[in-house]
Amino acid sequence: MRISIVVPTYNEKENVDELMSRIDKVLNGLDYEIVVVDDNSPDGTAERVAELSVRYPIKLIRREGKQGLISAVFEGINSSGGEHVVIMDADLQHPPEVIRELLKVVDSCDLAVASRYVKGGGVEGFPFVRRVISLGATYLARILIPQARKVRDPLSGFFLVRREVIKDVKPAMSRGYKVLLEVLASRKGLKVCEVPYVFRSRLKGESKLGWREILNYVKQLLLLMPDYYKFAVVGITGVLVNLGLMTLLEYLFTIPHIVASAVGIEASLTNNFIWNDVWTFRNRKGGSRLKKYLKYHLSTLVGNASQYLTSQLIYYLLLRESVISQTTGIIVGFIANYLISSKYVWSYNPHLDARHP
Repeated sequence: MRISIVVPTYNEKENVDELMSRIDKVLNGLDYEIVVVDDNSPDGTAERVAELSVRYPIKLIRREGKQGLISAVFEGINSSGGEHVVIMDADLQHPPEVIRELLKVVDSCDLAVASRYVKGGGVEGFPFVRRVISLGATYLARILIPQARKVRDPLSGFFLVRREVIKDVKPAMSRGYKVLLEVLASRKGLKVCEVPYVFRSRLKGESKLGWREILNYVKQLLLLMPDYYKFAVVGITGVLVNLGLMTLLEYLFTIPHIVASAVGIEASLTNNFIWNDVWTFRNRKGGSRLKKYLKYHLSTLVGNASQYLTSQLIYYLLLRESVISQTTGIIVGFIANYLISSKYVWSYNPHLDARHP
């Protein structure tokens, strides 16, 4: 069994000597390689790694500029040759000694994760606020990404995976930094094993976590969410557009409900189409935007007609209250619109889609 250790680096010169020494000690007697992908570190990380390659089986990839951790990891994977691939950081917060423990369980699962949140694992040396942020991000991932719910630490940056599991994964974004989340979201039915380890604060160098990384993480979650979650979020924005415009027209400009309701529905339909096209179904290619817009109108005809009819019936026969009438109509039309849109307008085509199912 050949093992590839993929290590993305940026300003880790102070840590690479100890990292390589400890990896070599842990994997002594095994067939392994270390693939270091450096994003043009100004501190001389790449130069030091090149010097160490005389002593250790290192393959160095130097990249122009800081292109992002996820793209670095996948470039390293594509340049590696091992049957099993270990992803880890260079800052020594991921103890190389845990690789042996990952190797012990990988034969019985598709993915072996070094976990902070299983029995025996933990976090040491971090302030309370940092721990709260980490736990909050973890629970958010487990809520929004269904495949992450079976993993206690879906944001771990330290894991071992079989090459056939990861080789065809197409990440949603290159500048994110949660590689494991990309793998989990891209593959259904993975058998995951978790091995405990203690994540400690770094001794040398500076943390890369900042507001940019946090914002990229939020963006990554938004891209990886299932389509039906995205469709629901877009639907909520459509409700706000629908009710807001209808209320404005009816109560400020005294336009009759029968007209204001129709204008609100059309405005929300256009809003929903735009967001579903650029976000919900962004990876479903094929067809011009105008053609899809017309198909969307046609596919939502039943739902929108039901919404409009329900709103008019409730308003003119029961309540004479616009917001409640329109809201009830929105609820009636929502489910039909999602089912028809996902099947007809943005139909799934495995030969055209940008991401692997």
